[in-house]
Amino acid sequence: MLIKALCDYYDCRNEKDLSEIPEGYGMQAVSWQVHLTEKGEISSINDCRDEVEIPQKTKNKDGTITEKPSKIKKVPREIALPERSQKTAVCSNIIEHRPLYIFGLNYTDGKLTPDDSTGKARKSHDDFVRRNLDFFENLNSPVCEAYKKFIENWNPAQQTENPFLLGLGKEYSNSYFCFVLDSDITKSPQTDQEFVEKYHKLLMENKEKSASEDLHTAICPIMGERLPTARIHDKIKFPGGNSSGCVLVGMKESAYESYGKTQSYNSNISEIAMKKYTAAFNSLVNDLHHRVLINDMVVTFFALEHDDTNECDLFSQFFDKAPKVDADRILEEVMVRLKTGTPVDYGSLGMDAAVEFYVAGFTPNSSRVCQKFVMKNSFGKIMENMAQHQIDLAIKGNGDRVIRFGSIARELKSPQSAKDSVPPPLMAGIIRAAISGNIYPAELLATVIRRIKTDHNAEGKHFIKMNPTRIGIIKACINRRERKIQDKEEIKMALDVEEKNTAYRCGRLFAVLEKIQQDSAQGKLNTTIVDSYFSAACSRPATVFPKLVELSNHHLRKLEEKSVIFYKRLISDIMSDIGTFFPAALSLEEQGRFILGYYQQNQSLYTANSKEPIKNTEVDRRINYGECN
Repeated sequence: MLIKALCDYYDCRNEKDLSEIPEGYGMQAVSWQVHLTEKGEISSINDCRDEVEIPQKTKNKDGTITEKPSKIKKVPREIALPERSQKTAVCSNIIEHRPLYIFGLNYTDGKLTPDDSTGKARKSHDDFVRRNLDFFENLNSPVCEAYKKFIENWNPAQQTENPFLLGLGKEYSNSYFCFVLDSDITKSPQTDQEFVEKYHKLLMENKEKSASEDLHTAICPIMGERLPTARIHDKIKFPGGNSSGCVLVGMKESAYESYGKTQSYNSNISEIAMKKYTAAFNSLVNDLHHRVLINDMVVTFFALEHDDTNECDLFSQFFDKAPKVDADRILEEVMVRLKTGTPVDYGSLGMDAAVEFYVAGFTPNSSRVCQKFVMKNSFGKIMENMAQHQIDLAIKGNGDRVIRFGSIARELKSPQSAKDSVPPPLMAGIIRAAISGNIYPAELLATVIRRIKTDHNAEGKHFIKMNPTRIGIIKACINRRERKIQDKEEIKMALDVEEKNTAYRCGRLFAVLEKIQQDSAQGKLNTTIVDSYFSAACSRPATVFPKLVELSNHHLRKLEEKSVIFYKRLISDIMSDIGTFFPAALSLEEQGRFILGYYQQNQSLYTANSKEPIKNTEVDRRINYGECN
């Protein structure tokens, strides 16, 4: 499905850069432009990166958003160069972009040196010199002559103090280069007419040679025709992956071969389809409009249409840590409409609700791309499912703000571990459930409950990590499962005094007992029952609650009569449905209900600006009107 979709996406972009790449060329990101004199000497090395304006915003404590001056980021410029080598061993390209090949120098500790333990710098430069001088022979245009003279005259051992290279600092090793003629910077080796003609002739000769050999052909599952099969698939350059790239399709070991077919002949994917999907894939994973990073996973998304920028920018807001201001505003408006059942006019926003939209997650390793999930649906349906995802996460306290996947990921990690990250399979399962509208992975509920029960500050061991996002995750997991399996939804956004579930009531009771303790000590406690007993009460109520109820009787004696009446009647109301005995143990889902009951009752016991009990709760109403026994 993915490869076919990528090929279709390639075809959809027929007026874009993907199809404008000449045959035998590929797009390469470069940062520095080497200016050559007609004698082949470097006159300057200029920064050719493009400046991109990134809107900045911060969220204030009161929930408001403050826009900040935009940040200017430099990104490498994409240029078309002759096909790049996919080999990991020393193998130069016709017209190089890699500094080690071009200059034969390593940059270490602020110094340039041609020496290294493996001799790779020397080997790489020698291979570059040999191949390029051989190809550029008899090419006599000014830019080709300047390029040849540079190659002939450059001696790495004599250039260790080169001011242009030293001036780049650490960026020397991490950037790529291109060449232009100093007297006319529109002239470059790869666009020179003499070069283009010779390179095209070489391509034709290679095609004829391949055709004369025993060519592997098969019915391509993508194109639906009998075509030459790709023996080796081009690499995908993933953020965080191997610098030389990773392959999506490849059979290297004999154990994966069958029917006498070796390498990627096993896939039957044609050379044409391979070039299409790898070009499209590389374009997507290196375009900030079409991919985001979440922990160790790269998430890409695209729509099968000529220009999918608007759809992708809107969808990306579910991930971005620093949202694009306009897209963020549009997302908020769209979510409000979808949550209230109001139709969204996507056309007025420059979007197509019916267009086929793809979302895929990957984790690159040293040599291969690991596909975690691929989802497709109409863009409008995906947005509807994402709105339902937000409704499920909503809890009193988080307002109408969009809960982004980045926020969810952060709440699943320990605050005490800087290296802790959410396993890609779990993160993939969360995204998949949100996009499809299906049940969240069971591990999500287990993880968030574990974090709530164990997280504390390092100094006082105080219980600190119960917040609206984590509570919303628990509510979403339980409600979605109930909705899908039993066609019912039990847990509301705010306190439900009519909810008779025992675990939920135990959580409510724990919140009340904590509040009684705090009121009796007048806020001077160093440690509350939450710090000491929450985990045990959540898992094994019978072992903790009898002691806590007895302890609360001592705390009540320190309170005013009005407060004593309020709390006793509230406790009586809660315990009326618990029964004589507290549960010996609670299941994982029941622990989630306990936490929800605790949180929602805790929220109802406090006003926004004080520690006084709210006087308009349902229990208070019943007390005031004599409805409680």
